[in-house]
Amino acid sequence: MNWREWQGRQEVAELGNRFLSYVDWGSGPPVVLLHGMPTWSYLWSGIAQGLAVSNRVLAPDLLGYGFSDKRDRFDRSIARQAEAVEAWLDRLGVVDATVVGHDVGGGVALQLAVRFPRRVARLCLMDSVCYDAWPKGLMAQLGTPGMARRLTPERLTRFLTPALKRKGFATPQTAELLEGLLAPYATEVGMVSLSRDAVSLNTNHTLELASKLSHLAVPTLVLWGEKDGLLPAKFGERLAWDIPGARWMKVPRAGHFVMWDAPHAVAMELFGFLEGASPVSHVTRRSVAEEVWGSAAPV
Repeated sequence: MNWREWQGRQEVAELGNRFLSYVDWGSGPPVVLLHGMPTWSYLWSGIAQGLAVSNRVLAPDLLGYGFSDKRDRFDRSIARQAEAVEAWLDRLGVVDATVVGHDVGGGVALQLAVRFPRRVARLCLMDSVCYDAWPKGLMAQLGTPGMARRLTPERLTRFLTPALKRKGFATPQTAELLEGLLAPYATEVGMVSLSRDAVSLNTNHTLELASKLSHLAVPTLVLWGEKDGLLPAKFGERLAWDIPGARWMKVPRAGHFVMWDAPHAVAMELFGFLEGASPVSHVTRRSVAEEVWGSAAPV
């Protein structure tokens, strides 16, 4: 699915004087997929179809990202993003859900699990911001004061595309995917909004959670690309150690965007994890995998 097809599936929810764009796909126990930076919900397009066979997949663009509200003058921090996601779930009538977060979305997922525990039935963290491991690299550079005034959308794309290829992936990816991940930011409004998103990144909002992780009482899966050069796997190991009963999996030959470097392994781990909420037989998981990824997909 290309990014325009994904955008065509999006719906819009009003949250006070802001709005949030999201994909609502399938039926069954809800699974919320939270993206990071500098991406949007299209990040999940490679595994959403498979998950939607037996789940209701809800994939929002965080406020200030993707095709959600990108106007100035609102707080874009992960603490406020968690509040917005909680309000959005309330708007949709979703009592609780499995929450899957990647990168900045992982920080939002942790905020949700700590502050709104009734909303989070199960928690999966993939190469997530945590502790004092961020912001750095791309995120830190985009948050430099005045950065938006020194860039054009074309220069931003030329800057981000090779950086994502070099730092984000451990395997070759198509130009179409890279274009799609950055598509919302290839305009003046998108570029400025992404810079504002970067400025809002605040290490304190993950450090403040560190002492509370040991009190989490939610089934947790921590998935991490072993070759992640942006957020090294040692931080995932620490999360899995600090969260009681968390399952830890380091995904071989995968970088930061683990769901694209190793889609089969990630999807099968998620299917297995979700079985705790909605039974899916081994045969069903194989048939779904073959339908989405071909007969060579492992189970």
